Amino acid sequence: MVVPITWVHMGLGAALVALSVPLVLRRVPMNRWYGVRVRKAFVSDSNWYELNAYGGRLLLGSGALLIVFGYLGADAAPPPTSLWAPVYLAAPLLLLIPVCALIAAFARRLPDEIVSRRKGGGA
Repeated sequence: MVVPITWVHMGLGAALVALSVPLVLRRVPMNRWYGVRVRKAFVSDSNWYELNAYGGRLLLGSGALLIVFGYLGADAAPPPTSLWAPVYLAAPLLLLIPVCALIAAFARRLPDEIVSRRKGGGA
């Protein structure tokens, strides 16, 4: 059985949406497996939740766009056996490149280390 390319787009989009919702809602504590995996995310809990909420929003939007693209592009999709099928399959996934770049740019604006706040202001 050959799966239509548009189903793949909609399925990947739905998976992105489902995986991004807990990130947007800040429900994912710092861990090694799930979330935005950049160095600055592991500096503090604040960085972790900020980066994951931001990345989650971007991934949520990307997933929604993939679903819409899959639905609206159903008539334009080449048959799965066509030589153009891999191009049509991969082209919308290029949307993830600017998403990663935006997440990296956001991470650069976050603090590099935990800022300690001492009472009394003494050194």
